[in-house]
Amino acid sequence: MSSKRKTPARTKTTRAQSLVAAPVASAQPESAVSAPAAVERPSAAVKLAAERASADAPKAAPPRPRVSREERHGLIAKVAYGYAERAGFRNNPVEDWLNAEREVDARLERLAS
Repeated sequence: MSSKRKTPARTKTTRAQSLVAAPVASAQPESAVSAPAAVERPSAAVKLAAERASADAPKAAPPRPRVSREERHGLIAKVAYGYAERAGFRNNPVEDWLNAEREVDARLERLAS
C-alpha cells in the first residue's frame, strides 16, 4: 500500500486547480461557450422521444397472486361452510365442497387474469 493516498481534500483541490489552470483561449464570448458534456441536459426532443419509447413499451403484467394449498383449502372450507349454513346443514357436504371448490377456483382465475 502506498503511503501517499489521495484524500477528498486533495482531490477537490486538484480538480479545482486543473479547471482554473486550463487556458481559456476562445474566440467566442463567454455566453456562447457550451457547458461540458457531462453537465449538458437533454433537449426537449430527446426527452419527448424517451417518453414515447417508454409509453410504447409493453407494461409488465402484475404478478399473479400465489395461493398456497393451505390457503386455497381454507377458502374452500369457508365457502362450503357458508353454503351448508344457508341450507340449514341439510345439504350433502360433498356437493357443498365441490361447489365451493369451483367458486374459489373461478375467483382465483379472475384475479390472475
